[in-house]
Amino acid sequence: MRVSFRTGLCEQLGIEYPVFQSGMGRVAGPDLVTAVSEAGGLGILA
Repeated sequence: MRVSFRTGLCEQLGIEYPVFQSGMGRVAGPDLVTAVSEAGGLGILA
């Protein structure tokens, strides 16, 4: 069972959960961004 958080920000960004994975330079790459995005959060590559 998946629970969704419906907030205005989530709706504006088109995400399911209010989870933001911040850009972490060389520590995290596209695989982490993809995983966070596919799980319903906002993945950021920086």
